[in-house]
This record gives sequence, C-alpha cells and structure tokens, in this order.
Amino acid sequence: MKIKKKVLMIFLIVFFVVSSIFFPFDTLQKMQDEMFVTVEELNNLIKDNWIMSPSIINVSAKDNSDFDKYIINYKLFNLFNIKKLKVNVLQPDRYFAGGETLGFSLQSKGVILIGGNYILSKNGIERPFENSGLKTGDIITHIDDKEINNVDDIAEILKDFSGDSVKLNVKRGGQKFEIYIKPALDTMTNEYKLGLWVKEDAVGIGTLSFVNATTKRFGSLGHSINDSETNECIDVSGGNIYESKILGIKKGKSGKAGELLGTFNKENVLGSIDKNCEFGVYGFVDDVEKMIVNKTSIDVGGRLTAKPGKAQILSALDEDEIKSYDIEIIKTNFQSSCNEKSMVIRVTDKELIAKTGGIVQGMSGSPIIQDGKLIGAVTHVFVNDATKGFGIYIDWMIEQ
Repeated sequence: MKIKKKVLMIFLIVFFVVSSIFFPFDTLQKMQDEMFVTVEELNNLIKDNWIMSPSIINVSAKDNSDFDKYIINYKLFNLFNIKKLKVNVLQPDRYFAGGETLGFSLQSKGVILIGGNYILSKNGIERPFENSGLKTGDIITHIDDKEINNVDDIAEILKDFSGDSVKLNVKRGGQKFEIYIKPALDTMTNEYKLGLWVKEDAVGIGTLSFVNATTKRFGSLGHSINDSETNECIDVSGGNIYESKILGIKKGKSGKAGELLGTFNKENVLGSIDKNCEFGVYGFVDDVEKMIVNKTSIDVGGRLTAKPGKAQILSALDEDEIKSYDIEIIKTNFQSSCNEKSMVIRVTDKELIAKTGGIVQGMSGSPIIQDGKLIGAVTHVFVNDATKGFGIYIDWMIEQ
C-alpha cells in the first residue's frame, strides 16, 4: 500500500511539473466566461498540446460589429473535460490610441437639486423646499409621472397645475422614492413654482483613451464623471465632447492631487456621449478622420497581455501635443469582473514628473501602451504619492 502511495505521489509530481511546462495553468485560471480577448490572445489560448487539448467553436456569425462569440473546451489528454469557456473575440478593427484632452458636457437623466429659494405669493413668502424631505444632490426624474430633463420641462408641467400638490420621483444614491410638494403661485410672474434650484448638466476635462475607426465608438476617462454634490455617477440621457485647450498645470503633491487646468468651447463639438459609467465615458465621434489625424492604428492587448514591467502613457500637456511618457506597471490584478483598478502604475519619466509631479486630474483616460499594444488607460492617482496610480484594462473599456 505504501509503495502504491509513493508511486501515485511521484506520478502526480511529474504530471504537474510537465503540465506547468507545456500549459500555462495561471492563464487558464484567469479566463472567465464572457470575457473579451483579442484574436492574438485567442490563438495563444488554443495552441494544441498533449496535456490539454482545446477545441474551439464559433457560435456567432459576427452578429455584432465589435466581436464574435466562441466556445473553448479544454480536455485533459483529449479525454476529460477540464474547463469550458465562452469568450468574446474582438474584431481586428482599426483602433487608435488617444491622449488628447477633451471637454465633456453630460446631460443628466432628470435634474440635480442644488438648493432652494423662496417664492413671493399672495400669502407672503413661501418656501416649498423646506420640510419637503428633499436634499441637495437628489435627482428628480419625473413630476406627476412626466419625465423631466431640464428646467423648461418643470415649467411646462406646472403650467397645467390645478391640484393641491405634485408628485416628484426622486433618486438618492441607490434608492428611488416619491415626494409630494405643493407649488406656490408667484405673484410677480403669475406662474406656479417649486422654489427649487436645479442643474441639468455636468462639465469637466478628461483624456481620450481610444477611437474605433470602424464603428466610430470612442472611450475615455476610465472612470465615471460624478456629481459634485453627492460624488455619485451621473446617469446620462446624452451629452457631447469638445475640443479642449490646456491653460496650465497644478502639480500634484503628497496629500493633494494635482490638476490640468483647461477650457473648451461648446461650439467645437467632436462627438456625442451616450454612456457614463464607472469604467469611463463613451459615445461616437462625428468625424473619424479628424479625430485620428496624424495617428497610427495600434494593436489591442487585453488583460491577458498586460504584465508588470516597462510601459508608456500618452498625454497632451504642451500646447495640445500628444507625447509618450515612461511608466512602470508595478502590479496587474486578477479580475473576474470589471474594475477600474486593474493595475498599479508608477511614473518614471523625469520630464513628466517635473511638469506635473506624476499623475494629475485630467490625465484620467491617458492610454497605456506596452510592447507596442494598447493595454489600458490611467484612472486614478494615489493622493499620498502622485507618481503612482491605477489603470484599467482596455478590454473592460472596449466592452462598454
């Protein structure tokens, strides 16, 4: 019995040693259902070997302009099923890395409450906002079941007011609820008003990550644009991107993030926004050729390609000229679901450190290039060390 156990132990040791040579088990472990991979990564995953024989089936006839669906079935010695995966293989479209700063204007779904004021009525001063249960930062999406997206929508609905109160549908954090509030008749204008100060859009500066010249789809920032009052992601009904100009740089230092100081003109529209989520701001460019002028298409590398080591980021700091700056990828994180903190990076470029101190606000979205491939984008800076920050894998962004 002891001899049999020893033989079994020797067999298992030999098996795992040989297996580790012929097959990358760590890569197999990283593979998740419905993950996005490039054609090159797919080819690397299905290389035939005598340890695990992968078979592949195309289960879609390119029913999506961005990717095909495949099933990979791994078998031990071509006999026993080990793992079955569904993968989305990105089409070899023409991708272009960004680096230029953009202006963003987001139209929220609903209006964002920023305060309240009084109304002079025949009964004196009235303040409908007080004791209503509303708080600054609340998002009002409907009044009496009618959708609102701007101040004019509110005024239009109140034109027909004839009852005792109106119903507001409100979003606060992850909660949705209803609040009833009584409008007051303004004696100056003879119009019913709620006495609420609201805003209907949010603006900011950020960096373009990529453009898909085939579909005109762009991705930027690598994280969401949040409301300044609540710091929550703004659910958008639309928006635009604009040409931006950097006016100056506030250097980052320990305990305080730096910032790119810029401006943009809303007449110089470059494209439209349809999505704002924790992985960036997305939409479609109006003129692809204008967006990719003087650019060279680049291969895309997903999370299976990114690795610790030297890399570069692209950013426009000097008169809107895009330059490449050296960084080091310190760590790549295993992620089974989307996360904007996919990798830890450190700026090593002396020129960039001298200009900005490292990573500053406004550089979010700067493309990360490794071995000539677009693998990710900058998302966050470490407040206590401006030379360090986080990046997101580019396939998380392309998936959006």
